[in-house]
Amino acid sequence: MIPIYRQEAIRAFDNSLSANGLLDEAISRAGFAVFSLARQLLGGLYGRRVTVIFGPGNNGRDALVAASHLRRAGVVVNEVRYGSAEYSQRENYRGADLVIDGCFGVGLNRVFTPPLVPSGVPILSVDIPSGLNGDSGSVLGDAVNASATLCLTGLKLGALISEGPDFCGEIYLSELGLGETNFSGFAEFLIEDADLEMLAFRRTRTDHKWSHSVAVIAGSPGMDGAAHLACTAGYFVGSGIVHLFTDTAGTQGDYGVETVVHSVSLASNDDVARSDLFEEIARRFKSLVIGPGLGLGDGVAELVKAAIGARVRTVIDADAITAIPSAEWLTGLLDPDHPGVILTPHQGELKALIGRSSKEYVDDYANSDLCAFVRRFCAKTGVSLLVKGGPTVVGSPKGTCYLTNAPDVSLAVAGSGDVLSGMIGASLSYDGDVAQLAAVTAHLHGLAGRALGKGPSGELAPKARDILLRFESNFKAAPRHNFLKPTQLDGNLVGRRRLLEDQIPHRV
Repeated sequence: MIPIYRQEAIRAFDNSLSANGLLDEAISRAGFAVFSLARQLLGGLYGRRVTVIFGPGNNGRDALVAASHLRRAGVVVNEVRYGSAEYSQRENYRGADLVIDGCFGVGLNRVFTPPLVPSGVPILSVDIPSGLNGDSGSVLGDAVNASATLCLTGLKLGALISEGPDFCGEIYLSELGLGETNFSGFAEFLIEDADLEMLAFRRTRTDHKWSHSVAVIAGSPGMDGAAHLACTAGYFVGSGIVHLFTDTAGTQGDYGVETVVHSVSLASNDDVARSDLFEEIARRFKSLVIGPGLGLGDGVAELVKAAIGARVRTVIDADAITAIPSAEWLTGLLDPDHPGVILTPHQGELKALIGRSSKEYVDDYANSDLCAFVRRFCAKTGVSLLVKGGPTVVGSPKGTCYLTNAPDVSLAVAGSGDVLSGMIGASLSYDGDVAQLAAVTAHLHGLAGRALGKGPSGELAPKARDILLRFESNFKAAPRHNFLKPTQLDGNLVGRRRLLEDQIPHRV
């Protein structure tokens, strides 16, 4: 996992460099990293034309160091100071092979006016595109629309969330080798391909099928496909046995040949029958998935409450989320010893749940970045929360937040969420932190979507299994990169397409 920096952490790190007399060394290394990436983007150096815009802070100093390296390598360099008359003249950028944006970094807190770079001229932003808030990913007036962004020291949260990905282009990371990874206090982390190790090599010599058993409560008339997708996905990601409890059994019944199907009346208000059902689940299963295709009938909220009361690791998805009356309703259902519950809404379902909750939650969602909101939501309710999207954000009641940018538009298709819920259910049938396992599983799900491109949701789980098996057969721990070679986060995805192309994944 790669720690994600907020502005406060960056300021603290810069202050520590200054206090230890290392700031000039850091700027020297950062400038060389910018030069290194510029050379890669240009595809050659001699005779190329580069305009370097430098501002008053350390980003400007980084850009000027890069300019000196470029000039010595035979590049025609035009240096433009931010705020000068030349800055506002389009002619200074026309004909350039590359523009380096070193105006401002994460410390900018006022409205920004970007340079008039003609369309088609690529821009490399240093650390973060000028005009983009380093924490929230919101735009301060306007922002540089970069072709590539080189995050220095560490990843910036604003590059990954909200409007950040729209302005950053391809994101690269360059650590400076000056103790970044030893800095404490991180709360947000980006999942990378090497973290799939958490899902691999998990079965032991003494395991049997019930060691990793999953119960699924899903399906309703006309929605039995959701139950099928969730159940089959569980088998593909490590479940030993899956039992489906549904009131559509016997009507259309294709739930995968391995799935054991129980016909139950989920809409029944029979408290005794409901109690017996969840006592059986608590006794026999390691994890539970509830919600895919369940329908919006009466009694679903009581099913959710009973599911939480069964005290097994529980994934609450889809219609089960819709049935939750409010965020406050969740609070108090989980005691400190509960093995864990995770909600997996998309943005629409999350907004609807917040809308059913108190003004405190509504205001917090409106006024916070997504990671900060998710962390506070989890702390208040006691549940983990996975918000699907680009990126997918996963929060833990412990205060930690995980992001994965593997999911892309290929997953915007009916049934992909049902597959994810089944995959997470299988992951949670093994030991480990609930939020962390869910985040890594979402990363695998996103990789499967990328590898599949466009296709039916039913192919997601087999593709995820193939990627996981490929990872297991090829896995090899690799040393972390250094500032000499910036590492690309392809579409904000660490490791580019190595797992999709049958190459060995490596940790940046």
